[in-house]
Amino acid sequence: MIVNDFLNIIGKLAPPDLAADWDNCGLQVGDPDRVVTHVAMALDAASHTVQKALDIGCQLLITHHPMIFRPIKRLSPQDPTCAPVFLAASKNLAVISAHTNWDAVGVAQALASKLELVALSPLEDVGAPFSKLVVFVPPEHAKKVRLAAFEAGAGQIGDYPECFFQSSGLGGFSVPPWGKPFSGTPGKSHQTPEERLEIILPTALRGKIDRAVRAAHPYEEPALEYYELTTFGHGFGLLGRWDPPRDPVSFLSSKLPSNGLWAGPIPSLVSSVALMPGSGGDYVTMAAKSGAQLLITGDVNHHQALTATEAGLTVFSAGHFETERPGLERLAQLIMAALARLSEQIELTVLEEASPFRRL
Repeated sequence: MIVNDFLNIIGKLAPPDLAADWDNCGLQVGDPDRVVTHVAMALDAASHTVQKALDIGCQLLITHHPMIFRPIKRLSPQDPTCAPVFLAASKNLAVISAHTNWDAVGVAQALASKLELVALSPLEDVGAPFSKLVVFVPPEHAKKVRLAAFEAGAGQIGDYPECFFQSSGLGGFSVPPWGKPFSGTPGKSHQTPEERLEIILPTALRGKIDRAVRAAHPYEEPALEYYELTTFGHGFGLLGRWDPPRDPVSFLSSKLPSNGLWAGPIPSLVSSVALMPGSGGDYVTMAAKSGAQLLITGDVNHHQALTATEAGLTVFSAGHFETERPGLERLAQLIMAALARLSEQIELTVLEEASPFRRL
């Protein structure tokens, strides 16, 4: 496999067009055609994680946080803002980041699983552009066409890959005199059994998937139709419930061992919970308006804590690292599952990390 194959795998799990406009996801450093036999994963592409990846012989590092947020004016190992970039580039280590595109589909969901929450909906739903492909194909070629679409990036719904709907029917057409049909006779009308395949896909990948399906289809003129969709259920954060209600202080101290901070009232029992892994202070008002009793996030500032107190919302600031690390671990599991489906023998190592904050 090459670096670009991993971009395709991540693109299926977390389509690039789900990323925020200000973000910088995808390939940060490196050659997309470099052969990969060992991959490392980490929340951050800091110098120490880059060095760890190099020490164990990796050709690729996949991170959550982007290595490059803003344009770099100079590239020097003495500049702490770009020292990791210099190290990776100088040692030919490719770096891919899946940030807000993965936030939109996986990070809050992973934290919800860890916290035993029943997920209900995103805290901030950002209707995402998807398309549905409908294609008609002879029954004996349906599997080949499906697999070609999946390989190109179609068929992913949440954590579930290779999703499709298939039904049988009768197709009909007239063959032109100069035609070279898969079935039928030039100059005559023809009817034949066909399968109708319906597969969802990220709109950004439509051109690539269209080419793959046409290449796998036996017809001279395959019938492909695309329907534009706006799918909901993708977005930032999550609203969920504890059923039965939990004592938030005792429960969270066992699930998120950290030096977390509390703001607002401290209820004895909570059922309605908002999650915003990472920097969630800007979502205090949205969480309060949603009816949540508790917002669990990575970090908030002084004024956001005051706003929560005024709104009667309990906030637990558990740490940026602590709330996002479960999302990285879930992404690693999904990438390993994708490699297994492809029968690829690639070694994947999730690097040990710790929060950069500590109490003395």
